[in-house]
Amino acid sequence: MEGALGLRRARISKYEAGIFATGLSPEGPEDFGPTRVDASLSLGEMAFAVLRRQFGVMRAHEPGTRLGEDPEELHDMRVATRRLRAAMKLFQDALPERSRWLREELRFFAGVLGDVRDLDVQIEEVQGLTGNGDLEEDEALAAIVSALGERRVEARGRMLEALDSERFERFEASFAEMLRRGPHGAGSPEATRNGSSGADVPVLEAAPEILGRRYRRWRKAAAGLDEGSPPEEFHDLRKKGKRLRYALEFFSGVYGEEATGSLVGPLKSVQDSLGRHQDVIVAADLLREIAVGTPRMPKRTVFSLGLLAQRYLTEAAELRASSISAKEYRSLSGGKAWRGFEKAMAGERRAAGKARKGSGKKKGR
Repeated sequence: MEGALGLRRARISKYEAGIFATGLSPEGPEDFGPTRVDASLSLGEMAFAVLRRQFGVMRAHEPGTRLGEDPEELHDMRVATRRLRAAMKLFQDALPERSRWLREELRFFAGVLGDVRDLDVQIEEVQGLTGNGDLEEDEALAAIVSALGERRVEARGRMLEALDSERFERFEASFAEMLRRGPHGAGSPEATRNGSSGADVPVLEAAPEILGRRYRRWRKAAAGLDEGSPPEEFHDLRKKGKRLRYALEFFSGVYGEEATGSLVGPLKSVQDSLGRHQDVIVAADLLREIAVGTPRMPKRTVFSLGLLAQRYLTEAAELRASSISAKEYRSLSGGKAWRGFEKAMAGERRAAGKARKGSGKKKGR
């Protein structure tokens, strides 16, 4: 019957799905190892602590994502996959070789989640434009929502197929096994070849270069921007800013939230503006695609699609101008905020070095 009807055996029961959706677990949370982050750790220990925490968040929101009753469950699961991918890239020199395959698999599953989430955002956006008293426009907007809804049904079907697949089950099992094993003292082969910071390096020694590299990439992308820069360059800055922000948040347990917050706060403000910019750019492209690709669409609806797409493009241009003129952006691109944090990192590094030397002298007596 399974083969004839195209059915798949569910990985969890309805009861378990319901329990998970409330934030609970019938068996309690699974223990993959320590998740605490502080300045006493090696880089490898910190990397695995961060990955364990984000993997736990991803799994906690999986049942709610499957049920589909609360869009925020999908959003939170998608964000967890993004943070996992960012952490695996950030700490790649302290992770085993197998993590590279897992990161590529995670990229695929993040993509199917993102396809559904992006449509949720667009549907909510268009629905918010209705009710302005223009019945013809509301009718056209309802047709747009209907078209987006059909795409979402298809995207959600692909997402559930991916989450029900043996590929996803194999990914989760392999990732969990890597987390249980913990850091490999020698780091990855690439780290050894390049002389990069490996798993055994104290986190206070490795952090300045790791975070500094992320900041330099963001600042280089920001340096060439002006109001006339193409949307793709603003999107690139947004992605680099997100990676920098995630990295700083990962290290908040090392340096304290007050220190990292001096950069995270302005970054989040810039990210919010650039995130809205990307949303409206994607929305305009999607509306044009619907207008061209939907047969027998009423002329009034096509006209409304064009007006809405143009409205989005106008907003995008305004956002490009306001984003790079904001004080938070100027503070980050000018380097003032970074220099203060860099000084704090250097101080922590020196203090840790003195403490190690003092400990070594005592042992030698």
